[in-house]
Amino acid sequence: MATPFLTSPLETAWLHLGATMMQSDGGWRLPASFAGADAEVKVARQAAVIGDESWRGKLLLQGDGIGQVLQQTFDAAPELVGRVVRTDSVETALLRPDLAHVGTTEASHMENLATLTTSCEATPVTMTDVTHGRFEIRVVGPEAPCLLSKVCGLDFDSGEFPADTAQLTSVAKTRQLILRVDMGDLPAFRLIGGRALGGYMWDTLMEAGREFGIEPIGANALQTLAG
Repeated sequence: MATPFLTSPLETAWLHLGATMMQSDGGWRLPASFAGADAEVKVARQAAVIGDESWRGKLLLQGDGIGQVLQQTFDAAPELVGRVVRTDSVETALLRPDLAHVGTTEASHMENLATLTTSCEATPVTMTDVTHGRFEIRVVGPEAPCLLSKVCGLDFDSGEFPADTAQLTSVAKTRQLILRVDMGDLPAFRLIGGRALGGYMWDTLMEAGREFGIEPIGANALQTLAG
């Protein structure tokens, strides 16, 4: 059995929808599937799906010199506020000149945590691991921009909110971080916010997405879409 801090804040929501369970190599309880991976991939390509990726690592960097720390650690750093830079194992987003989000894969999280800790030494930059205090919802599909525009005042069309864009904003009257990280030719977004709001945000998106034919998606189908 997974320890409590490896349990998603969205678990009650997706168990209610009949999710088939799995456990990741790192011990996280995940929804493997809802209606079967093939059916979920089909909906993702035609309409919109939401999935739970709260197991991903989430680090916050604060202070002057963030760009230097990220460049030293990953040999890549966003040059502009609101931009995302991706490597094989991390997504770095510059939210303010003195604030950055680093999202990691589960497999690379501890290594990246250790490397960033070393990079932050002797700098004014502080790092906080917020993995277990945040939810992370993945919204994928051609209808995803329209869905998000129903619950947020931003325009998520590709011309206004292109791939590799990040913004802290209000979603359904709560403060959330939205990253656009497309999956191939499919618009795809990450919503990241406080753990206690995870269930509320999941239910809000499911309700708002009814007109678009939204369905939940499990880890197996998300892996298929990621290639």
